[in-house]
Amino acid sequence: MEFEEMQAIWDSQNEEKLYAINEAALHEQIRRKGRSVERKVDILEGIMMGVNLLVAIVLTVDAVIDGEPLRFYLIPAAYFAYFIVGLVWRMRRSRAQVQFEPTMVGDLDKAIWQIDYLIRQTRAMLIWYLIPLLVFIILVLGWGNGSLWAALLALVVIPLAYFGGRWEVNKFYLPKKRSLESLRATLLEAETM
Repeated sequence: MEFEEMQAIWDSQNEEKLYAINEAALHEQIRRKGRSVERKVDILEGIMMGVNLLVAIVLTVDAVIDGEPLRFYLIPAAYFAYFIVGLVWRMRRSRAQVQFEPTMVGDLDKAIWQIDYLIRQTRAMLIWYLIPLLVFIILVLGWGNGSLWAALLALVVIPLAYFGGRWEVNKFYLPKKRSLESLRATLLEAETM
């Protein structure tokens, strides 16, 4: 049940709309939203680490089977390094996560903090992950005959990742953040009345 969908009760004497709020149901809704955001953060981090580790293993095995020169082991090493970076980011987030009070406003603050983290990570992925990795791949493949393919890959993937990341943030995360902030403002306003 959304906050905006809560049932309005008509007070016939004053002819004013009054809102009945089931605080337990509202608090449970806030907790559900918080868990939803937390799952998205966990999924983002899990996919990031899992894909990097899997690609590192597959590329290493492929390079060994094909008897590739040493430079072809640099790309799997970069993917493995990004796996380690993802692991460090996850541990750092776990340690940095602020303890919030077990109240409705505290749960809202936690969900807002988590969605801010998700937005920062999504935006940072392009700058700190995709661009350096693609530049590295272009440099490694540039030593051989694959530089045209590497350049084409960069020309396709960088804009897709940039606009895809912006679309994801604008379509999913920012509206959810605005909704949580609006609910928080409404609750704080109601407390001061």
